[in-house]
Amino acid sequence: MKNLLRGKFLSDRYESVDIRVRLFLLIVDFVGSILFSPLKILNKFKHYDPQKIRKILILRLDGIGDVVISSAALREIRRGFPGAEITLVVGPWAKQIAECIPFYDRLIVHDSFLFSLFRGNRKFIPHKELNFIKELRKNKYDLGIDLRGDLLSIIPLFLSGAPLRFAKDTRGGGFLLTHVVQWNRGKTTHEKDKALRLVESLGVEIRNRDTELHIPQTDADYVTSYLAQKGVKASDNVVTIAPRALYPWRSWRPERFARVARSIAKKFNGKIILIGSHDDKNVLESISAQTGGKAINSAGDLSLGQAAALIGRSTVFIGHDSGLIHIAAALQTPMIQLFGPGEPEKFGYTGEKNIILMKTDCPYHPCSQRSCKYKEGWCMDNISIDDVIKAFEKLTDSG
Repeated sequence: MKNLLRGKFLSDRYESVDIRVRLFLLIVDFVGSILFSPLKILNKFKHYDPQKIRKILILRLDGIGDVVISSAALREIRRGFPGAEITLVVGPWAKQIAECIPFYDRLIVHDSFLFSLFRGNRKFIPHKELNFIKELRKNKYDLGIDLRGDLLSIIPLFLSGAPLRFAKDTRGGGFLLTHVVQWNRGKTTHEKDKALRLVESLGVEIRNRDTELHIPQTDADYVTSYLAQKGVKASDNVVTIAPRALYPWRSWRPERFARVARSIAKKFNGKIILIGSHDDKNVLESISAQTGGKAINSAGDLSLGQAAALIGRSTVFIGHDSGLIHIAAALQTPMIQLFGPGEPEKFGYTGEKNIILMKTDCPYHPCSQRSCKYKEGWCMDNISIDDVIKAFEKLTDSG
């Protein structure tokens, strides 16, 4: 059994790198396929006709970066169903970035208990979950789509009452779908292209595979004013650095960011802006102090939409495997991406404007990213300061 769990079958069947999660999903899918077998038979009689679709429900209840990645799919769905009313559902953490995506008619913001549980918040408020499902059912959607393909979001998709339900099932829950989106499970595919594969399964031809965000003018104006207050001119080369990541083992050491920021400011006359949440303020202040005040700490000063506007204004963005690199990609800002525990082939960006830095021969890679089993050879430590400086020189033609 242990070899089965570590072997090709489950690694191809389920996308989680955690063996315990794979086993749990296997058991849930096995039991669910038995309990819902009558439903599966009925689903065979449900005919999908794109011409009859009038109301579409799209769920993207996970992270900020995941919502940005889905902007390409949302645009193509909008184009493929020009007369349909499209409702997008996101978590509260992604509301501001979802408002930068103009390809839907209605936005519902819901802190789903299932995803909050996954994030460590175990508070269950029954009436909120019930009201959420009631609202979805009241709208009587013709078509339901889960762009993540996860048991946690397929459950509310099923409860929405949408008679046609499309998603991939590589995180479980396929027994609750009417149409399981298929592709080569053994092939490594970027998350953006997985969402676009779902769009193709709807009968929509993909014309543009790029993600995109539309920054509100109010956010762009605020950033212009904010930079002016900090002494940054419109003609200055702004370099935005995001030194924090969701998990500590994804994060490069703060003192290394300080040395990179100091070098860029001195050698290339870059105006360094450190970005992060209010919770990151103390760490970013420490980095700023180590640069002799040459890096501006904006943590807590900007909303997510304003941070996106700042990234769009930047000459170069430097950050980890996080939602902000997807924002930079969507805004076509040249970037340096520091990868360690993650999978750049699924979440990174290549090309003339994008450089991925990753040096690891870790026997546990890819890992869960929440803790490190190889502390003496920590993958993030294998990325040197010189690596980042050389990457910056390459992007700016300064070398």
